[in-house]
Amino acid sequence: MPTIIVTIIGIMATVFAVSSSIPQIIKALKTRKTDDVSIWLVVVLIIGLGLWVIYGIGINDLLISIANSIAVAINTFLLILKIKYSRDPIS
Repeated sequence: MPTIIVTIIGIMATVFAVSSSIPQIIKALKTRKTDDVSIWLVVVLIIGLGLWVIYGIGINDLLISIANSIAVAINTFLLILKIKYSRDPIS
């Protein structure tokens, strides 16, 4: 597969993965309800993304490090909204 195609696929995958939580954040901000969001999903996702950041640093891949750092920040914001707006944050 040509390098340019692989690069484009990588960039598209990054954009989709990093932005995947944004619709949930928008919904939470509009409705001020997050009972349908699993806190454990968000926590595990943040841990996994954080490990990707460390991996990206370890292999000196700036794209992996930056993209996953942004995703960690976005999902940390979602976690904060979950704790703030949920009637039972641990569910």
